[in-house]
Amino acid sequence: MKRKKLPEGEEIHQTQSKKSSFSKSLSPGQNWKSKSMRIIPEEILRSNPEAFEHRVVFTVPWNNSWQLWLQGDKNCLFMIKEDWNEFVDDNLLASDDTLHFTHQGTMYFQVRIFKKDGKEILSAPLEVEPPHQEPTTVSASGGGRQSFAHVGNPERYLLNPNNPYFEKTLTKTNTALYVSTPVVKKYELEFGPRNSSMHFLLPDGNKLEGFNKIYSGLHAFLGWANVCHKYNLKQGDTVVCEFELSGRVVTAVRVHFVTASNSVNAFSASGRQTSRGRESFDHVESPERYLLNPNNPYFEKTLTKTNSVLYVSPPVIEKYGLEFGPHSSSIDFLLPDGSKMEGFTKSYSGLYGFLGWAAVCQKYNLKPGDTVVCEFELSGGVVSAVRVHFVNESARQL
Repeated sequence: MKRKKLPEGEEIHQTQSKKSSFSKSLSPGQNWKSKSMRIIPEEILRSNPEAFEHRVVFTVPWNNSWQLWLQGDKNCLFMIKEDWNEFVDDNLLASDDTLHFTHQGTMYFQVRIFKKDGKEILSAPLEVEPPHQEPTTVSASGGGRQSFAHVGNPERYLLNPNNPYFEKTLTKTNTALYVSTPVVKKYELEFGPRNSSMHFLLPDGNKLEGFNKIYSGLHAFLGWANVCHKYNLKQGDTVVCEFELSGRVVTAVRVHFVTASNSVNAFSASGRQTSRGRESFDHVESPERYLLNPNNPYFEKTLTKTNSVLYVSPPVIEKYGLEFGPHSSSIDFLLPDGSKMEGFTKSYSGLYGFLGWAAVCQKYNLKPGDTVVCEFELSGGVVSAVRVHFVNESARQL
């Protein structure tokens, strides 16, 4: 019987009359992250039909390992892009390297990496940290919590001070968000099944979907790369990751930006918020004249590029002794034309804000640079509505 030709760069080896190993190397026009490099050879699948239903596990001579999940595409089985790319990045694969995979039973493969001169790599590349291990310093006060000396009082970022959390400084590779073993043990965390859904909750009120994974015994969340990309998080940036739980099971990770350049809640050195929820602007004269009730608390806001949430700065809260409804409780935006739009009370990193503001800005064509006066309507001292007064003439032309 004529043997089926394999894709270029792959070679199947015969061992004791059973096809149990194969090799991968690059052909012209390929790179290690090409889709063709992620395929599991058909001969390997046929010889072990039940071994590769969901995943494979690669181990290397220096005892690191990677778990790669599989997905079908037509008649082929591929390692998913994020997992394979992480393996490539962790091992600094060069264009002239050769990988030799030997099936060790069920889903396990021993992987050997050979350089152009035929020399085998027997230890982790010096330029790369051991995979899946976050740089961790256990603080005296935090037990197993991850801590970085340059993050002061990380608990101040938490929405709920009783929630478990950890701190993370981004490295070169941020495909998955890993949770270190000390953190898991400290809080006795539990996780959903592999590939089950969870969410990343972001400071602007958005959320992105993620998925539970386990790599080399470490729990992790895929989808983290999307968070880093959307919010331009880069190597060296730091975040505080707060766990939202159902019982002890992690259902979401609330991400708080610590690095000032990426924080949507960045404050100036004086403690006043520099963009959202500013208490006042010098160019607004007699803001009280806009109020329906001159005794009502208020603040002024000049719109910035991003206006997903209407934030209320701590100085405003402290000045009027404001109180807010429960998280996600309903409020109303009361508009100059007599209409109202629904909003929701939120708290991000200890800062109160109202979702639904983006819809107000869109409806009334509010743009960066426009200024409004926000007047609070209270019910028993609790904010129940925000009456919006347009200051700019262009914004008042409804």
